[in-house]
Amino acid sequence: MIVAILWDFDGVIVFTPHEDAWRLTAAKYGITNFTSEFYLRFVAGRPRLEGAQEILKYFGLLNELDEESRNKLITRFAEEKNVVFNELVSKGQYVVNHDALDFIEKTRIFGGVKFVHVLASASRNVAKLTKIISVGGRVLSDFFDVDVSGSSASKKEIFAIGMSRAGRFNCIMAIDDAPSGIMAARDLGIIPVGFRQKDLINYGARLVIEDFKQVDPEVLIGLCR
Repeated sequence: MIVAILWDFDGVIVFTPHEDAWRLTAAKYGITNFTSEFYLRFVAGRPRLEGAQEILKYFGLLNELDEESRNKLITRFAEEKNVVFNELVSKGQYVVNHDALDFIEKTRIFGGVKFVHVLASASRNVAKLTKIISVGGRVLSDFFDVDVSGSSASKKEIFAIGMSRAGRFNCIMAIDDAPSGIMAARDLGIIPVGFRQKDLINYGARLVIEDFKQVDPEVLIGLCR
């Protein structure tokens, strides 16, 4: 049996400062009520331009603008956020989820079942981060068989590319901490597995993992049966 897992990166593999970067950028535009609840529901897991559009639309900054002006504002907002994000990362403001990496390593020796791990984040920053963040003498990219992060303009398309790049499998699932990722997986017929956010069940997650330290690979295999 071969089980393919599509992994989100931000908030699952590494706790990165995307939310802080969006909030700090939004504050420059007069947005002061940027909450974690809003971020998780409307922004988390989305490609940069899509996230920028969601923020500006929700808080009314796109109202009464023509299409060209809207697109320019969305692009500028997204670019400013990326600068802030890279500044925060350069200051070491991220935390690696060692329990998730330990879980991946545990599946390498899980007899009878082969796991294929695909990194499938919407962020274009992931390719760079996985090469510079090291754990135990290995960079993060070494923990995955395939990386399709940032390869498309939507999370659904990225998951679809991940499916095609995973090779042959009997079962495929996606682990994500955002509603957008759970819904994208569900729409593609991928088993959606949430992380940390219990309300992801409401978006279609078959299971929500609160802590990878407590999860046996057999739990995920059970979702395939």
